[in-house]
Amino acid sequence: MKKLFLAICFTMCFVAGQVLAEVSTIEEAEITSKEPKPVEPIKLEGLPNPENLKEVRSFFKKRFQTAITSDSADLGDLNKTNAMDIQHSSEYIATMQEKKKSAFQRIYEQAMGRVDKPQAEFSPDTVFYEQVKKQNLSGNRQIEDIATVKVTLPNGEKVVAVAKEHIPYLLVSYNILPTGAVNVDEEVVVIANGEKLQNGLVKLMPKYTTSRSKVKKKLDITLLSVTVNGKEVPYRLTEIGNNVLFEPKKIQTLETGVYTYRFKYLLNRKLWYYDEFTEFYADITGSYPNLVIASANAIVSVPDGKNFISQLSMTGYPKYLSTSRAVIAHLSSNALGFASLTPVNAGEGMHILTSLDRNVFIKPSLSQRFVWFITDYGNTFFALIGFLAIFLSYFFSWKLIKENKSRLSIRFKQTAPLSRYILTGAYDKRSFVSGLLDLLRYKIIDINKEDDTILLIKKTDQTQNLPMGLKKLAEMLFSKNDSSLEVKTKNNLKFDRAFAAHEKYIKRYFKFLAWRLNAFYLAFSLSMLALTVMAISYIAINPLETFLIVSVGILTMMFYMWILRYPFTSKLTKYIVRPLAGFFVLFTVLLLGVYIHFLCALLIAATVGVIMEYSSRFSAKNGLIKSKTLELDKLRKYLKINAQIVSKGMEFELQQSNIFAFELEDLYEPDPKNEKIYRLDLAKAMLKLI
Repeated sequence: MKKLFLAICFTMCFVAGQVLAEVSTIEEAEITSKEPKPVEPIKLEGLPNPENLKEVRSFFKKRFQTAITSDSADLGDLNKTNAMDIQHSSEYIATMQEKKKSAFQRIYEQAMGRVDKPQAEFSPDTVFYEQVKKQNLSGNRQIEDIATVKVTLPNGEKVVAVAKEHIPYLLVSYNILPTGAVNVDEEVVVIANGEKLQNGLVKLMPKYTTSRSKVKKKLDITLLSVTVNGKEVPYRLTEIGNNVLFEPKKIQTLETGVYTYRFKYLLNRKLWYYDEFTEFYADITGSYPNLVIASANAIVSVPDGKNFISQLSMTGYPKYLSTSRAVIAHLSSNALGFASLTPVNAGEGMHILTSLDRNVFIKPSLSQRFVWFITDYGNTFFALIGFLAIFLSYFFSWKLIKENKSRLSIRFKQTAPLSRYILTGAYDKRSFVSGLLDLLRYKIIDINKEDDTILLIKKTDQTQNLPMGLKKLAEMLFSKNDSSLEVKTKNNLKFDRAFAAHEKYIKRYFKFLAWRLNAFYLAFSLSMLALTVMAISYIAINPLETFLIVSVGILTMMFYMWILRYPFTSKLTKYIVRPLAGFFVLFTVLLLGVYIHFLCALLIAATVGVIMEYSSRFSAKNGLIKSKTLELDKLRKYLKINAQIVSKGMEFELQQSNIFAFELEDLYEPDPKNEKIYRLDLAKAMLKLI
C-alpha cells in the first residue's frame, strides 16, 4: 500500500525524542536498536483551561495570594507557577522561544519563510547551497539569500528548494509481502539544470545483498514501470559490475526544471533469514551517489497483523554513521516511517534496518531454492558445463585419432597431386607432372613425343567436369587459341606460372578438406558454446544485451587468439604482435567480467581456447586427415605389390597418375596391353625439362 509522509511531520512529532549524536557502523546495528518514541502532548503544570472562566479566576486568585514581594534580583526563575508573573519584553520572549526550538525546526521555519518571498531566477549557474558569508566589524556574520525554486511534492504540498541540481525530496515505500518479496514504490523529485541529469535520471542498485556473516546472494529485480511527471517512460535494467542500472532505453534530453520520477519494481531475496528473526536492510539514498538529497524518507510495511521486533536508522559516510540524523515513527501497527533530519550529502547513505518474526514469511520451497541457486551461480555453472562438454568431446576424439580408430570420412575429388601432398606434405615437380597425367586420364590433353620434343596436345576445351585444381592447371597452360605446348625451356615462364597457381590451389584445398573433416566437431563445439551463451544470457537481468555483449567478446577473443597462433615469418613482428594480442585477450576477459561473473568470463575464454586448439590439431596433417593418409598409404602399398597385375589391366589407365605421384614408375614397364596409354617414360623425362 502506498503511504506518503514528509520528513518535516516526523521531525515535528519527535523533536522531544532526539538523542545525542553517536557514531556507529553497519556491523554495530546487530546489537543496536532504536525504538520509536510515542507522541506525548506537551502539558505545563498548573495551567487552567482557558474555556473555563471559574478555573481561570481561581488560578489568578491563588497566584496573587501566594505572591511574594521582593527585589527583582531575588525573584529567581520567573517562570515558576508560585511566583508573581512578570511580563517580559517581546525580544526576550522571542529569544527564549527560539532557544527551545530544535535545530531542524529552525531550518524548517527558515525554509518556509522563503515561500512568499520573490524567488531568484532558476539558472544553471546558481551554486548549490552556496552561502556567501560576510564578516562585519562587530563579528556578526550575515548570510545572503540562496537562489531557490518552489517544488510541488507528490502529496501536493509546496516547499522551497535551492535552484541547483539535487534531489529535494525522496520517498521509498517498501511493502514486504508474505512470500518475502518486496514491492517497492520509489518517488524522487529532482531539480535538473543540464549537468549530471542532462540525459535523465539513472538509478543505481547493488546487484548483491550481503548478510551479517558476509554471505552474498544475487537480488532478483523485476522492473514494473517508470513514470516522469505522470508519463510512463521506457526504462531498462543493465548489469555493470556489482551494480544494476535503471536507465532510459532511449537517449533523453532533460531540460532545466523540476521532475518527479516514480520507480515501481519488485525485489526478491532482499530479506535475510536468521535463527531467531528475519532482517530487512536498505540504503535508501545509495541509489543516487552523486546527488545531494535534501529530504530522504522511507516507509516499511509488513502483512497485516504483523509487527516489527526492532528498527534502526543510520546516516553518514561508511565509517562515520550517526543514529541521530533521522527519526523513526510508527505509522500504523504494521508500518514504520523513516525521515532524515539533515540533508544527505553525495557519497553518504541513509541505512535502515528492521527485524521481524521469522514466522511472518512463507518458507521457500525446494524449487524456489533451486531457482535462487541458478540466479547466484547459474552463469558460472552453465559456462562450466559448456566447457566440460566441449573439452571432453575433443579430448576423447583426439585419443581415437591418435589410436587410428577414427572413422570420420568425407568424399572429395581426389587427384594425384593432392594424394601426394596428403602423403608427403610437399608439392614439387613430380606433383605438377602427375597433374598433367591426370589431364591425360580425363582426356583433356595427350602427351606425345615427336623427335626429341615432348608435346602437350589439347584435345578439348570442355573442362567443366574437371576437379577445380586440374581445371585451373589446364587454363594456365592452354589459352583458347592454343592447341599444343612444347615442353621446352622457352615455355618455362608459362610452366612456372601454372606450377605456382596449381601449388597454391592444392595447399588451399588441403586446408579446406581438413576443415570439412573437422566440420562436425566444429559445429558441435560452436553449438555448445552458443547454447552456453544463451543460458548465461537468459538468467541475466537484460538477456538480449548480455547475449550481444558476450557474443562480441567471444568473437574478439577468437580473433586475437588466432593472431597468437599465426606463424609470423618475422621474429620482430612476432615479438611485438603476440604480446599485444595476449593483452587484448586478457582485456576482453576483464571487460566481460563487468557484465557477467569473472570466473564465468574465464571459463568462456578457456572454451574458446580449447575450440581453437583442437580445431587446429584436427586440421593438421596428423589430425582428422590422418584417415585419408592411411587410405592413400594403403593404395600406395597395393600399387606397389600388384604392379604386374595393374599394368596389364584397365586399372592402369586410372592409376597411372597416382603411380607416378607415389614414385612407383620403375615398377611399371611398357606392355603390349598398355602401350597406347603408357606415358610414365615421358613423365620422367618432363621432370628434367620443367
